[in-house]
Amino acid sequence: MDNIIITKTDYIEYLQFKKLLEFQDDLLHAYSLKTHRIGFRRGGRNYTADESYNKLCIALEINRAYLVHPDQQHTDNICEYNEEDSMSLAKVDGIITDMPNIATVLTFADCMSLLMYDPKNKIFANIHSGWKGTTKRIGEKAVYKMVTDYNCKPENIICCLGPCIRKDHFLVNDDVKEIFENEFSDICKKNNIIEETEYTNEKGKQYRIDTVLLNRIILKENGLIDENIIDSNLCTVCNSGMFHSRRAEGEEYQANASLMMLKKH
Repeated sequence: MDNIIITKTDYIEYLQFKKLLEFQDDLLHAYSLKTHRIGFRRGGRNYTADESYNKLCIALEINRAYLVHPDQQHTDNICEYNEEDSMSLAKVDGIITDMPNIATVLTFADCMSLLMYDPKNKIFANIHSGWKGTTKRIGEKAVYKMVTDYNCKPENIICCLGPCIRKDHFLVNDDVKEIFENEFSDICKKNNIIEETEYTNEKGKQYRIDTVLLNRIILKENGLIDENIIDSNLCTVCNSGMFHSRRAEGEEYQANASLMMLKKH
């Protein structure tokens, strides 16, 4: 855990990336832990999302009125948030903004969070990239929007990869494997992205897929440099005592939250 720190209070714990903390005068960020009954999935058993939001806001000294949480649907839709009344957050899995006091919150339960920040232009992207979002290249599309619409240079963009399900636990069948092979044929051939296993289930043979390595390669292909792609190196399944995990918790799973906000000066 060389790349992160975990802050503990009496009522909430959260993770932060050391690299992003270098810019804490301008950027606020956090990724929640499940301790203290913190969970952000509405309707989930034994957890209260509203209470979790309140605890997060108190810990980070944020006005709850600043919170912006999209209706995530495993899409590749990214909202460039600018506070327009007509702006829709329906079926959105990423938010980009250069506006201060917009506390973007996305939720995760094994899917990967991509926390992107350009300290030169002071713009961030808070992205939800599950396996479906990864196959739709949502991370690549976020970089493209930052470069095209906000004049960012890829080499200045920092991307932190949050806790998520890792290759050892991400078991899929032929249907999902083929989606990855079709979309990332060259990458899969040149790298150990997909691995056969001895496991089977009711659908047949199972495979492991390394979505972390895949996202890292995609980011590098789009101009990000190695030292600016920073992995938490935490698996939500292996660390299900710290983080919510759908694979570990089953249908009653809860959700973790990533928060990013630019500070107003």
